[in-house]
Amino acid sequence: MRFKTPIRWFALLLARLGRGAARYLGVCLLGSLIGCGNDGEGGLASIAVEVSQRTISAAGSIAPPNPTASSDAATPDNLNRAWAQAYQAAGVGDRQVDKVLVLMPGFLGGAGDFDYLARRVVERSDGHTAVWAVDRRSNALEDQTGLDAAEAGRDADIAKDYYFHNTQLQGKRFAGFLKSASNPFMAEWGIRTHIEDLDALITAARQRYPHAAIFLGGHSLGGSIVPIYAAWDFGSYAGFERLSGLILLEGAPNPGASVPTQSQFETTGFGAGFGRSSLKTVRGKPITTLEPFVTTDLFVTAEILAMRVHHAFGQPDAISTDSDLYKGFVGLLFGTSNLPTLTNRAALGFGFDNDYQPLFFARVSIGSATGGTVGPNPNAAFLAALLGPVGTLLAPLDPSATYDWQRTASDAPQPDPTDIDTFAAMLYRGPSNFIEWYFPTRLTLDVAVTNGLDVQRSGDWRKEVYGMAATENARVDLPVFAVGGSRGLLPDLSRLDPYRASILPTLRNGTARSATPFGFQTILKDRYVHIDVLSASDEESPGNGVFGPMVEWMNAAVQLAPSGAN
Repeated sequence: MRFKTPIRWFALLLARLGRGAARYLGVCLLGSLIGCGNDGEGGLASIAVEVSQRTISAAGSIAPPNPTASSDAATPDNLNRAWAQAYQAAGVGDRQVDKVLVLMPGFLGGAGDFDYLARRVVERSDGHTAVWAVDRRSNALEDQTGLDAAEAGRDADIAKDYYFHNTQLQGKRFAGFLKSASNPFMAEWGIRTHIEDLDALITAARQRYPHAAIFLGGHSLGGSIVPIYAAWDFGSYAGFERLSGLILLEGAPNPGASVPTQSQFETTGFGAGFGRSSLKTVRGKPITTLEPFVTTDLFVTAEILAMRVHHAFGQPDAISTDSDLYKGFVGLLFGTSNLPTLTNRAALGFGFDNDYQPLFFARVSIGSATGGTVGPNPNAAFLAALLGPVGTLLAPLDPSATYDWQRTASDAPQPDPTDIDTFAAMLYRGPSNFIEWYFPTRLTLDVAVTNGLDVQRSGDWRKEVYGMAATENARVDLPVFAVGGSRGLLPDLSRLDPYRASILPTLRNGTARSATPFGFQTILKDRYVHIDVLSASDEESPGNGVFGPMVEWMNAAVQLAPSGAN
């Protein structure tokens, strides 16, 4: 549904009154935190807003060639680009948009991570906020032909046949999943490359929306990248000078962290276990892999399952026809080759729900299994040895049962935060996707040596040798909005205290950060796990508890950190 006529008239009136009037009215619509408007929890969008989506591309950083590669050392020109999925209210012109929220995904994440959040923020702001969800350049390496065709044709089997049965589609056959050896240039896609790509998108947003304040947010690993961008010295400006606020979703930097030596970074390595890495190892294996637990084909399998689950064209309660695709994974997950019968909905639930998924960064609260016995995962000790701490895990224990799925959690009478239908849409809805197939290992390596936000302006090997110019953190004058989940990766909000102490205590407009609740606003959501902060249901009262306060905070932050000229 498009804007009703009075709303169109009101939007035009605000445009004619000018930005100051629009901001004044925006502040008057803040929630009960300042005594008027809705409460941020139950205040769902007051009008129906049709949200459009389009792909944005801009010339990005020119990544250096891999100095150790004998061939294909340089990044192809078509990959030196920055990408985003842009969400905007239909019928609202670019000059009517007064805020733009640019969002960086986390580890193995794509723009689809923010699909639900983006649509809800556009709706909650009555169309005056646009959201740009970043797709890192590695997403351009994915062959989305089969998934796009399956979505367009409302038939998941199109994707299954293309990727797994060698079926030709649009005159093309799937060439197989990429390997590190064929992409040595990815070893140079580190923090500098990604920060410069991000800056290219922020430049594009400033050009497209000349009257808008820009906000930068990140989820998980993105919550470390966002403060690094804010602290980055681009020469004529620092990153924070282009922004009006920072949003950290289940992620945070780590001021005060010990810095490895240059030799550790380059050759001997640092970290522990599977996480131990160095530039030398990255240049030999630039694509991150979770094998043998998770293989790249499972990323496509998850999207196929999501299509079958979603109400738009799936059959969520039908018996899954895809056990041939996920049998090995589920067998490893639960320690058995004798799999029970699963509905499509149960297959997706067992793969991602927090009670069953051992990887904390991949967990979402989407309900519980029905139809058979559930108990402690007999393979938990093996998974802990393979992956590190996994917490308490459950498993389906009756191989003769037929398992289905319900949204109500097994340990609580109320529904879990996230509706499985919403999560399914996030997984498959294109033209981008939720999972990043080919994550560049160099990015995590570089973040590990810069997320302390203590790079020195001179005499620091990180800046002088590798161009990691995150030197301006102490000057950051932006308000911050941060969210953690009580069962997620940021369950203790005191972890944010070092970052709060490391940035400027005075906001851009001269207000003391400590004098306003919006200077460094934090929210801890009970029962939320890592992905719930992006996906918890917002279409029923009381709302998901994150999106409403976020929109209110942005309204206030514009006043606290007016847009700069850079």
